[in-house]
Amino acid sequence: MQPFCRVCIVELKPLSEEQLINEIKKNPILFGRIYDEHYGTIFNYCYRRTRDFSASKDITSETFLKAYINIHRFKWRGAPLLSWLYRIASNEINLHHRAKKYRPTLLKEIDISESAVLNDRRLTKEKEAAESELGKHEQFLLVQRLLQKIPLKYQEVISLKYFEKLKIREISTVLNKPEGTVKSLLSRGIALIRNQI
Repeated sequence: MQPFCRVCIVELKPLSEEQLINEIKKNPILFGRIYDEHYGTIFNYCYRRTRDFSASKDITSETFLKAYINIHRFKWRGAPLLSWLYRIASNEINLHHRAKKYRPTLLKEIDISESAVLNDRRLTKEKEAAESELGKHEQFLLVQRLLQKIPLKYQEVISLKYFEKLKIREISTVLNKPEGTVKSLLSRGIALIRNQI
């Protein structure tokens, strides 16, 4: 008779974001939790802002890579970690819009492994799902086209408010601007879109 082998299953206690960040600073492998939880949200935000699947993949990857590299500098101030990720993504999107061709600064230093090729199928499904979702909303597409015609500072605020469903306070945190400035940018941006209609 063979001995019975028991495998202990350790149930991880849910951590608050502040606790998770402190744990990640000690054990960077835990950053995968942040990636798993927020990848879809950040990718969709990038895709809605750029309407370019390839650029969105690069921007999202660059966002998480920068977050991973700089997590040790992150100071918990009560704002959700997602706000910080949105801020990084917004900066990368702005770089994308300013440049003729977006070139991620950190990604080019990393060799693409075979696992990246295997993830290509998942990304293709992601692209199809994102395009399908966008295709369902003709009004969204019209607003998206109009949004592309206004300055970036207004695009950013409108996208975060209406597409990402953030509150003014959260947008203020993401963009590191006073709430009054956010409200003003939002109001002016909507006026610019109305003028185009």
